[in-house]
Amino acid sequence: MLKRKGLALFLAAVLLLLCGAGCKKNDKTYAVDENNAFAMGTFVSMKLYSDNGTKHSDAVLQMIYTLEDTISWRKENSPVAALNRTGRCTDAVVAEIISQCAPISKATGGRFDLTVGAVSTLWDFDNGGHRPLKKELQAALELVDYTALRTKGDTVTCADGQQLDLGAVGKGLACDLAIDYLKATDVKGAVLSVGGSIGVFGSRDETGDPWRVGIRDPFNESGQFGVITLKEGFVSTSGDYEKYFEQDGKRYFHILDATTGLPAKSGLKSVTVVCDNGMLSDALSTACFLLGEEASHPLLERYNAAAVFVDAEGNISIFGDIDFARTDES
Repeated sequence: MLKRKGLALFLAAVLLLLCGAGCKKNDKTYAVDENNAFAMGTFVSMKLYSDNGTKHSDAVLQMIYTLEDTISWRKENSPVAALNRTGRCTDAVVAEIISQCAPISKATGGRFDLTVGAVSTLWDFDNGGHRPLKKELQAALELVDYTALRTKGDTVTCADGQQLDLGAVGKGLACDLAIDYLKATDVKGAVLSVGGSIGVFGSRDETGDPWRVGIRDPFNESGQFGVITLKEGFVSTSGDYEKYFEQDGKRYFHILDATTGLPAKSGLKSVTVVCDNGMLSDALSTACFLLGEEASHPLLERYNAAAVFVDAEGNISIFGDIDFARTDES
């Protein structure tokens, strides 16, 4: 049975959003345009602040739906679905994702690989999950090789039978697109949550107070263990608690090492990455989870990112320039 409770996840998302939007009343607070929905296989929540109450949240949701229609392999008419069927597609967004993620795949020795689709489909975490047979995994792993992806302009090609899965970057990219759009409007500040990725900019009021983003406790699905304070940027978390199932007395979670086809064995429970790019924060949180803490440091430095690591024993480690406080200290 897949241990993913919709209500608990929704409440966790709301907890993050409320913490980001501030926990005290301010007389100078801007008008709020608020919206919640389900897209990209997860909950989407947003609060947009402006001095005249202009509504932009519907436009943001439509952008996220459009992105899902572009990059989801589950959408029959998406460019990614076309690539998986035919080995070829033409789309600027997909081409850009592949170009930006290739260096991360290389840095992880192939553990992070967008062509992991044949493997992730076998595990089928979204439908309850099951442990694939060894021979099934071996056959699927033959199709996993990010170096076989090619881009020429907006055209993407892959090897015969390869399956692209952009689940490790899509939610962060949705935050990128939304924040870019909102910065060009009359919105003064925003906090947007798409699953485990959050984007913030501006302010909720005239005081210009920074945002406070709560980090979910990987040992308690309804709680949080710390808070990150920032003026602007993106925060993404990857954890072994998000999607998992138990079979024959063993627990399997959805963050798969593309070199083995098995759940990561890095000794971590969660990784939260802060970065100035949403897609990269999403990709890096997964990559760092796969690598483990110490091996992640050079990768984080390369992208000027910071991270909060939680290991299987509950130890918390911080890397990089990040304003983090334990919940009981904030």
